[in-house]
Amino acid sequence: MKDEAGAQIKSDIVENNRSPRHRTPASPRLRKWHNAILSTLLVLLGLGMTGVILIARGVGDMRLANIAAIASLVVVLLIIIVVVPPLVRSARAEVSRFDLPLQITKGGVIFLGVLAVVAFAAWNTGNNLLFLLFSLLASTLFVAWAAARASLRDLIVSARFPDHIYAGEPAPVIVIIRNTKRFLPSFSILVEARGPIDKEERKEKRRRRKRVRFSKRTLAYFMYVPHRAAAEQRVEQLFDRRGHELITGFELSTRFPFGFFRRRRRLRARDVDIVVYPRPEPLGDELHLLPMNAGRLISARRGAGGHDLFSLRDYHPQDDLRHIDWKATARARRLIVREFTAEDERRMTIALDTKGHDADAKDFVARFERGVTLAASLTAHFIDERAEVRLVIGEEAGRYGVGP
Repeated sequence: MKDEAGAQIKSDIVENNRSPRHRTPASPRLRKWHNAILSTLLVLLGLGMTGVILIARGVGDMRLANIAAIASLVVVLLIIIVVVPPLVRSARAEVSRFDLPLQITKGGVIFLGVLAVVAFAAWNTGNNLLFLLFSLLASTLFVAWAAARASLRDLIVSARFPDHIYAGEPAPVIVIIRNTKRFLPSFSILVEARGPIDKEERKEKRRRRKRVRFSKRTLAYFMYVPHRAAAEQRVEQLFDRRGHELITGFELSTRFPFGFFRRRRRLRARDVDIVVYPRPEPLGDELHLLPMNAGRLISARRGAGGHDLFSLRDYHPQDDLRHIDWKATARARRLIVREFTAEDERRMTIALDTKGHDADAKDFVARFERGVTLAASLTAHFIDERAEVRLVIGEEAGRYGVGP
């Protein structure tokens, strides 16, 4: 309510302060035409200065040629300030659609601008020192490309996720990168996991007007990986939402050695569907009494706390060591435990309504997620109480069980 009221008050102030002379801001289309005309004039002016330099040299008027060369440098600087930034923004938007393996950083844009100025000045003036400087900058550009390409070659990545991941809780992930090159090490490697974008992220990207067809998750950063060796990092990943997280591959990227470009390389991996469980929350103390309220009835089922023998079976890691039958263990030559009947009927049914009667409500998603969290918390609580729990989700009902 405060935000809406504040927005309304601001709108009223703008209307009251508007005078008859007030001009509305130019439309985006008019602004584009204005920038296009200005850019065209600057480019034509630069070409005109180049023609003046050539004519002055042909006539032998070196003073006019020097003045035109200085003016052409000023025009080039104006082009870099006025023309280049919009072109870079539009080029980035177009390149992001194709997801090219090479991305220019801000430092790279500045470097390319300096390279263009030096090239234009060397071509106009014919100065050998400028040509030497241009060659040095061009060779630096080639070295940066070759070093980044060599650093990303012959790398193998693997990641190990835990069996149970809960939303909102840090999950330990082990990332291993192996360099199989014979002689060259790898530097400054960023490892990211790639997967398809889900509906919620797609809506968010559309709202921000970003065209992204996949999602990325940063896993680890390796400063140095020796040749014929492996590096390992244990990192913690945080999953904000429950659900499925599909990983279809990895993406390696580096800005080595100068940071002008960010070169990427994609590695295909076996599709891994990570299940993120809702995070159980602590419940009230009064729930500890609920499984006991059904009465003390001896039932012919497995359970805990009984005294009547139900059966003998093999030992499991979660079994109580006090229930081991040593005579049966000696005869069978493996651990055998006694299983008793349960003395009370601990059966709980937890139902989660998924019909969504008011699905159009603004807070429906938040309330539904709250219901999922509550159902998970109740299930975890009663499983810890050794009760048989059945979960009913919509029209699907599971069987009674006592956990894994």
